[in-house]
Amino acid sequence: MTSNWLRGVLLGVSLALLLAGGVALAQTLTVTADQDCVECWPGPREVFPPPEYWVELTVQGWDPEHVMCYQFYLDGQAAWDPPKCGNPPPVDPWEFSMLYPCTLPDDQKTIARGLGQDVHLDGIEDIYGEWKFRVWQPETDNADSVTYWLKEECEVVEEVEFVPEPGTMLLLGSGLVGLAGYTTLRVRSRRTLR
Repeated sequence: MTSNWLRGVLLGVSLALLLAGGVALAQTLTVTADQDCVECWPGPREVFPPPEYWVELTVQGWDPEHVMCYQFYLDGQAAWDPPKCGNPPPVDPWEFSMLYPCTLPDDQKTIARGLGQDVHLDGIEDIYGEWKFRVWQPETDNADSVTYWLKEECEVVEEVEFVPEPGTMLLLGSGLVGLAGYTTLRVRSRRTLR
């Protein structure tokens, strides 16, 4: 009788931990880019650039009840100050494109559209280097960023794999250990019945 009760509790807790870990993994705010390196657009402004000159960014998994903020960084320097904050996009996932011209006119420090508006650069003269797009929700723990390079010519860059946060892995691991314990108790109880 005691072992059945213990098995039930162990199974329930294990399944709850697995479910919590899976939900945490599924509802995490994520940002992805379709390429690790993008070449700047050298062509005339009147001509629409081909797709390889656009960085496609995708944001998903936000809480629609809370404000979302975002910021671009070039080699660690913020593209503007303060960050842009407002209502989250209307659909999840939200996809948008960024185009970087090879030269910025002196009178207009603007790169192409991000999250539905032009991106104006403050104090950035040379746009080549490591770009980072960070998005977060200040009222929650939701935050993520993606990094890509802007170059005149891109070389093949090694892909970086997604690594879940340690808390999520702890939840999933605890659930799996609990299931292993449940299985062990079941096997032992069957042996004692024989």
